[in-house]
Amino acid sequence: MSDNPQQPNNGQSQPMPPNYSPQSGPQQPHTQQPQQGSRPQYGSQPPNPAYGSQPQNPQQGHPGYGSQQAYGSQPGYGPQQPYDAPQGQPQAGYGFQGASSAHSPAAGVPMGSELPDAAYGPSSVGFWKADQTERTTALWSHLAHAATYVIGLGWIVTLILFIINKDKSPFLRHHGAQSLNLLIIGVIAGFGIGLIGGVLSIVGIGLLILLLLPVLSIYMIVIEIIAGLAANRGEGYRIPMTPNWIK
Repeated sequence: MSDNPQQPNNGQSQPMPPNYSPQSGPQQPHTQQPQQGSRPQYGSQPPNPAYGSQPQNPQQGHPGYGSQQAYGSQPGYGPQQPYDAPQGQPQAGYGFQGASSAHSPAAGVPMGSELPDAAYGPSSVGFWKADQTERTTALWSHLAHAATYVIGLGWIVTLILFIINKDKSPFLRHHGAQSLNLLIIGVIAGFGIGLIGGVLSIVGIGLLILLLLPVLSIYMIVIEIIAGLAANRGEGYRIPMTPNWIK
C-alpha cells in the first residue's frame, strides 16, 4: 500500500463518475463557456460604444446622446416682470406692493424727490389713490402725534407706523414723514422756549416766554387734526413751516 495519491494515466480515459452514461452525450451548462485558452479576457473585450460616439443616422438627422446640450448651457428665460406690472413698462419708482397707492402716479416718483403740486390739496385724491385702509392708518398716525401733547407717548405710535409702512405705500410714507417732521420741529421749539424762558425768568420776563409752551402744544394738536382729516379723505397735506427732513 502506497501513501502517494493516484496519478492520472497519461493518454488514458478517466473513469466515468457514477450515474453518468456516455449515451447521454456531452452535457452543456446553462451558459456556454468558451474553451480554455480561447476565452477572451475582460481587458480585451471590445468596449461598448459611448453615447457620444454613436454614429448619427443621416436619414433621421437626430444627433447622438453625447451631442445633447448640457443643462447648464440652456438659455435662460430672461428677466420676468412682476404680475402687477404692465408688459413692456418699467416698474414704478417706489416699487411698493400690496397697497392701492402702489399703482398710483405717486408710485412713479422716486423716494426723496420733491412732490408736484398735484400731490397736495383736495385734487390730490387721484394722485395718491389710497384705499380706506391706508387712509385710516394715516389718520391714526396724525392723531397719535396729537395725543403726544396730552399723554406724552403718542409719538411712539407715529414712529412705529412709519417704520412699518414706509416701504409699503407712498401715501403712508408721505403722511408719516410729515407727522415726524412736525414732531422734530415741536421738540426743537419746545426745548428752545423752555431754555430761554428759564434763563430770562431771573429778570421776570421768563414766565411770559414759558407761556408759549401751551400755545405751541395747541398749535401742534390743531395742525395734526387738520392733516389727519386730509389723510382720511385720501389727500396729501403739506404741513406749514415744516422742512422735509424725513422723506
